[in-house]
Amino acid sequence: MNRLQHIAMRQVSLRPQCPNLSWLSLKLCWIAIAWASLDAAIPLNQQGLVAQIADASFANRSESSPATSIEETRTIPDSPLPARPNGTLRVMTYNTSLHGKRAGDLLEELERGSSRARQIAEVVQAVDADIVLLNEFDYDPQHQAVQLFQKKYLHAVPGGQPYSDWFVAAVNTGVPTGLDLNGNRSTTDAEDAFGFGQYPGQYGMAVFSRFPILRDQVRTFQMLPWSTMPGAMQPKTDDGKYYPEDVWRTLRLSSKSHWDIPIQTPQGVVHLLASHPTPPVFDGTEDRNGCRNHDEIRFWSDYLEGGTSADYIVDDQGRRGGLGEVDSFVLCGDLNADPADGDGVRSAIQKLLGHPRLARAGSPASEGAKAAAEEQRGINLKHTGDPSFDTADFQDRTSGNLRCDYVLPSLPWNIVAQGVFWPASSPKSAPWIERLKASDHRPVWVDLKSP
Repeated sequence: MNRLQHIAMRQVSLRPQCPNLSWLSLKLCWIAIAWASLDAAIPLNQQGLVAQIADASFANRSESSPATSIEETRTIPDSPLPARPNGTLRVMTYNTSLHGKRAGDLLEELERGSSRARQIAEVVQAVDADIVLLNEFDYDPQHQAVQLFQKKYLHAVPGGQPYSDWFVAAVNTGVPTGLDLNGNRSTTDAEDAFGFGQYPGQYGMAVFSRFPILRDQVRTFQMLPWSTMPGAMQPKTDDGKYYPEDVWRTLRLSSKSHWDIPIQTPQGVVHLLASHPTPPVFDGTEDRNGCRNHDEIRFWSDYLEGGTSADYIVDDQGRRGGLGEVDSFVLCGDLNADPADGDGVRSAIQKLLGHPRLARAGSPASEGAKAAAEEQRGINLKHTGDPSFDTADFQDRTSGNLRCDYVLPSLPWNIVAQGVFWPASSPKSAPWIERLKASDHRPVWVDLKSP
């Protein structure tokens, strides 16, 4: 939003004190004044967006409620989260579980009207992040689902702010290998794909941004062979290697993909490093998923380290090497790894969390996660990690609640606020707790300020 748009929005969002005109008349008056001031300065293809924002600024506002300028807060009116400090960048990650049982299910659901997609959109707008990574959002080659979700759901939330840009790309889930990877004499199972999935694009990823995505600089690593990683944690059995050598050299590292997405923010270019490693379970004694989860996370440590540690890394565009030494980044996603609990090989996530390029200010937490662990009991009682750090509400008899989702900014960013959107039970939070049931994960957000 440019300066003229800010001026116009202040005009339509600040309630004048005038006893001779009704509030409705004043709104119409101010909109006319604002529109006249913008008409000559804003291209026609942008005026509709200004009108959309102006309409949203009046939604859900009662006659007696105080008006607030969108320069002071951009959260939706009943959001339980605090307004962001001025001059900060908010980044969030959220596993949405927006996937189907077959190809095209999500698109059909979004077209006919989806209550869970509406709940997800309301949660996203309540968090009010500038940059959003959604895990488990089905990918389609025509990019119809992401655009429909943007227009019909994200931009339909009363009081919400628009996301002007988005990014999706192909993932490995459901893409056939033509091989029998699970040893059941079939080559068409979900487990036989490059990443577990019933169809190509299942459990994909999507990024929404209020700032321009520099698409010509994006790096994706969908095709990177697992075997090229030096010292890869290759699954083994008592008799030797789990995968035959020819199969091992065919497999890809990413169960979905790894993305490096540069975004032009007011604070400069920020690289969003996004991924969603496979869960480290649903396998056998060979621990093939645990090994892969470890190496998918280890990839990021190598990518940040650069130099010889990243020599094996070649993106899908043919460029070799890791992230630049001075590049600013935020690494985020559902990494399916808890540094203290769960079934994963924890050394990779522990190493990543201790990487010298990361900014540190404790861990995002919530009162709701702590209360959930205490109430649900089960295996949660045996966990050693702080339950307030949990981001996923899993089965209490198997894994229990875990910290799986991360937003990890680089130095020299200052972390001024952070949290997990998992409110404790109360009459005020009840509607949001209901919305959050659309997924078994909770959003994680971080507010960043330039040094």
